[in-house]
Amino acid sequence: MMIIGLSSVIGNVVVIVSRKFKKDNDINNVNKVQTTLITNLAVSDLLMAIYLIIIASADIHFRGRYATAARDWKSSFLCSFAGAISTLSGQCSVFTLMLLSVDRAINIVNPFSTKRLNRTKCRIIIGFAWLFWIVLSFLPVTAKELNLSYFGDNYYGKESVCLALPLTRSRWPGWEYAITIFVAFNGIGFVVIAVSYLTIFLSVKRSGATVNRRQMRKEQLKMARKLGLIVFTDFCCWGPIIVMAIGSEMDWMGIPEEI
Repeated sequence: MMIIGLSSVIGNVVVIVSRKFKKDNDINNVNKVQTTLITNLAVSDLLMAIYLIIIASADIHFRGRYATAARDWKSSFLCSFAGAISTLSGQCSVFTLMLLSVDRAINIVNPFSTKRLNRTKCRIIIGFAWLFWIVLSFLPVTAKELNLSYFGDNYYGKESVCLALPLTRSRWPGWEYAITIFVAFNGIGFVVIAVSYLTIFLSVKRSGATVNRRQMRKEQLKMARKLGLIVFTDFCCWGPIIVMAIGSEMDWMGIPEEI
């Protein structure tokens, strides 16, 4: 896990730095939006890398004596912080992928439209999204200070990996909150992404008439394929969690409470 975390840090820092120093004159308005969104995606993935490093470091620190230190670790601020940044990373990643997919679909389906997402609007949307998810992710961490009994005493510390994933039918404090974030939002996000790529596929299939139109779409489709791979890998991460959570709620799966 430590190797994965460090590799992810290096990879995402390289993406952020390379995108940051890319000259604006070398890219058009569409690619400026894509660059902004991809940089944002790298930042959110960087937070997940930090989470992995924290959990890996705790594993090394408590190895051989975790049974006696489990309560101290799960009730620690570091565990809660790790859970919060993991939630923040995951939700910002899904939102960014959703925005990327919708923007790509709009540009391919209506390549001549003047009503497009520009960099300024993109930054405003991303800024509000980060603010929204920072508040929701860290709200359980500050529950005691805000006298919120809904989240219980230790929301993120229910498991040793400091995640509040709703994979069982146990009704611990704040379970509705977890269902809304990890199942409802992510489920809607991936439906939007799927519809966007289906729209791209159908549009490309129908538009075989004009050569110039095909030429204009060539670069758009190339980018769409790259983004499709990113979306697919992210879905491979969140898809099973969504399926297991829904299966547990619907009694389709008998997932043990120990999970």
